[in-house]
Amino acid sequence: MKEKVAVIGVGHTEFGELWDRSWVELVEEAGLEALEDAGIKKNDIEKFFLGNMSLGMFGGQEHTASKVFSEVFDSNPESQILGRRIEGACSSGGLALEASFNDVLAGAHHDEDRIVMAGGFEKMTDKSTDEATKILSAASDMGKEVGFTFPALYGMLKDRYLEETEATEEDFDHIAVKSHKHASKNPRAQYPFEVSHDKVKNSFPVASPTKLLNSSGIADGAAAVLLTTVRKAEELGADYVVIEDVEGVNDSIALYEREDILTLVSTQKAAERVYDSSGLGPEDVDIAEVHDCFSIAEVLALEDLGFYPKKKAWKWIEKSLKDCSENEAPVPYELPDGRELFVNTSGGLKAKGHPVGATGIAQAVEITEQLRGEAGERQVDGAEVGITHNVGGSGGTAVVSLLRKP
Repeated sequence: MKEKVAVIGVGHTEFGELWDRSWVELVEEAGLEALEDAGIKKNDIEKFFLGNMSLGMFGGQEHTASKVFSEVFDSNPESQILGRRIEGACSSGGLALEASFNDVLAGAHHDEDRIVMAGGFEKMTDKSTDEATKILSAASDMGKEVGFTFPALYGMLKDRYLEETEATEEDFDHIAVKSHKHASKNPRAQYPFEVSHDKVKNSFPVASPTKLLNSSGIADGAAAVLLTTVRKAEELGADYVVIEDVEGVNDSIALYEREDILTLVSTQKAAERVYDSSGLGPEDVDIAEVHDCFSIAEVLALEDLGFYPKKKAWKWIEKSLKDCSENEAPVPYELPDGRELFVNTSGGLKAKGHPVGATGIAQAVEITEQLRGEAGERQVDGAEVGITHNVGGSGGTAVVSLLRKP
């Protein structure tokens, strides 16, 4: 039987404006927390993969993995650790998770039980908003989408969705209310407070029809997960969850090159692969962490992951979320088959925060804690299967992972 991969430890810093800590300190904090959670030590790790979009532009440092080896692993010449930085715009963390997952499987093929750390980080708030926006824009097609920012690109997606459906702007505003309610129960969140529907509706337009409270902010933070084989996890006595599969897929970087800009083919194909390989489907998923950099992105994710038909998710938003400000967290979506799906219990990118290289790993941390029953006030009772969805740019890359209780 093919060996399975397990998450045996997780770590996650606070997300927000963390001016008092360097990026190295954030990486170390998340990594040490994951080690403590797993009950192992630094020298038990054989490899680490770090997701990071743009430390070179945000912090002036390249050769990131060697820097982490020097500062975090004490430059031990006897160490056999190999580290690598992985870049895929805002999906960098998800790609680091995929690389770590595949490395553990490669070791299992040779009857090795490797322990690999997947991490992700970004230190963004040392730059001004204008500077950070320009750096993030490099995840679009700089030669062809000239002058566009991501609020504008996702504003175009929202505008097209409103044009092609009977959805209204206010439908999308319910998503932000839900996300903030979840974040209010998350001590790591950048914006751990609730907002009213009226506050979202009347917030400042940043790229019409996208408003400020439909958008994620600029943040610092890091997250880490430790992966090994299920065999090794059981030997260690770890409280583990199983990763069934992690799949990353590319699409064209520019929106204008796509046949239908409201379909993220990268998401669809990545989801199809994890469903096919695991024998599970959207009907088995209890909880999802999706890439909601803007409210429209959550809607498209729910459709492309197979939870709703294309261009129909909006019909379920008001039905599911219209009273969420009055309900206790976590607040579910109602699905067409009558089931409930809990989405972005962490607060999502919108309210938990989006230090872009950390996001894909932070999603895996949230799902792991939910499946282990450790999510506190935002815990989903009886959660058995969870999915993560991490996007680079406007869909040029997507990474989907499927996790389950053993």
